[in-house]
Amino acid sequence: MTVRELCQRMDSRELTEWIAYTRYFSPFADPWRQTGLVVSSLLAPYIRDGKVPSASDFVPTLPPPQHEEQDRAALLALRKSFGVD
Repeated sequence: MTVRELCQRMDSRELTEWIAYTRYFSPFADPWRQTGLVVSSLLAPYIRDGKVPSASDFVPTLPPPQHEEQDRAALLALRKSFGVD
C-alpha cells in the first residue's frame, strides 16, 4: 500500500491508534523481544532443572543516558585527542 492509498483509507487518528497499539500493546512489537522469545523457546527442552532463560535475558540493555555535562566532557576530550582547542 502506498502512502497516498493509506491516507485515502485511514485518517490520522486511526493511524495514530494503530501506531500506539503496535508500540505499546502488541507482544511482538519489539524485534529484540521477539527474537528472545524464540531463543528461549528453542533452549527450553535442553535446559535442566527448569531454569529456562526468559525472553528478556536475550534483549541487550543500553547504558543510561548521560547528563549534558558528561556529554560536554566527552566531546571536549575527543576534540583534544584530535588536537582541536
